[in-house]
Amino acid sequence: MADEEDKPFLHIVHISDIHCRSAGAATDLATERFVQAVAALVRQVSSERADFLEAYWEQGRAGHDPEAHDRFCAFLKWFANHPEFRDVDTWLVDTGDLSTMGDIPSLSTAKGWLIEYRKILKAKALFSIYGNHDAWPSTFPLRSSLKDLKEHRDALRAGPFKGRWPRGPVSAQIPWTKSRLHLFALNSAIDDRWYNTFALGEVAGDPWWQAQDSQIDQLAQLEFDMENSLHQDGKTRDFRILAIHHPVHYPPPRSKSAMSLMNDKEVADALITFDKKGRGKLAHVVLSGHTHETYPGIGKLPKNAVGKVQQPLTSGQLQLVAGSLAQTPRDTDHASSTPEEFVPHQCQILTFWAQRKNADRLLEIERRIVGRPGGTGDYRILTSPPSSDGVETIQIEY
Repeated sequence: MADEEDKPFLHIVHISDIHCRSAGAATDLATERFVQAVAALVRQVSSERADFLEAYWEQGRAGHDPEAHDRFCAFLKWFANHPEFRDVDTWLVDTGDLSTMGDIPSLSTAKGWLIEYRKILKAKALFSIYGNHDAWPSTFPLRSSLKDLKEHRDALRAGPFKGRWPRGPVSAQIPWTKSRLHLFALNSAIDDRWYNTFALGEVAGDPWWQAQDSQIDQLAQLEFDMENSLHQDGKTRDFRILAIHHPVHYPPPRSKSAMSLMNDKEVADALITFDKKGRGKLAHVVLSGHTHETYPGIGKLPKNAVGKVQQPLTSGQLQLVAGSLAQTPRDTDHASSTPEEFVPHQCQILTFWAQRKNADRLLEIERRIVGRPGGTGDYRILTSPPSSDGVETIQIEY
């Protein structure tokens, strides 16, 4: 129970992997037929491998659940008007894969949904980055032409994700202090054939396809921007959050051949070694999506950020991953679990608290995982022992 010395000063509603697929989007029929033919050949040797190939493709091209948007709007209205949560500033953060196929109609629809969510929440900020699926040029990357890939990435940068990276920061004052909470973003999506086929990411120069002298070194630029934001008194520290589609600490087990951030150690090193300036890590919290599973799982959040090291991050840093907000699950996945165990649609709400006595060095974060048990019906705050009210708390020194 909070007292008058405790103050919640910010909610971050963190969503990811909506995977919108507009009804007007074209079907990549050539790839569908190709996958079916390959799976049939593989099945002659191994049914297990053929099943894996078909499942990989089916999940890769699956769009959003048609009911999910309206159901999520209803939850946000409840949250925004609840006496426990209202009257606290809110930011809406989306960490990518707004679409499944990357087509502009789907991206435009999903962008409209984000605007609607922001309006319901009366959010002070909307922060949206793009993921590897948004970089698909309406077709599977491996079977896309170089011309289509180029035209699509140019369209992304001219429209839904205008501008260059890194992005931010957006900032909030931490009560009783001179310190601020900063949120910024790096781009990890690779708009190419090979790497994106395997959902691999990299924080590279931006735009990575241009000549090197025309690129922005994202990590160096981020360090430069944050160094320029340091307080002139030489001692006041800020709390920093990084949004990036691919997790820096990938939930175990991490595969090097698919899904992961290829230069995760390089990114982690840059986030850690900023502390040589005496002002803390470049990122204390990393928010990501991509895996479609909330991480750490419900009931698994440590009590403080030094309690468990999430390599290649270090002590005092925290990786949080939001599950898919709305992608339609496979029927076979649904049938193999009980409704309470099967929660395909999830997001997380983070509430930041400051205490008067130590707000200049320590913040407390409450995490609530929101989901749709069974993949149907309404979104609600999920509960599980030991957090029977759905609230988990972690302390992070900065």
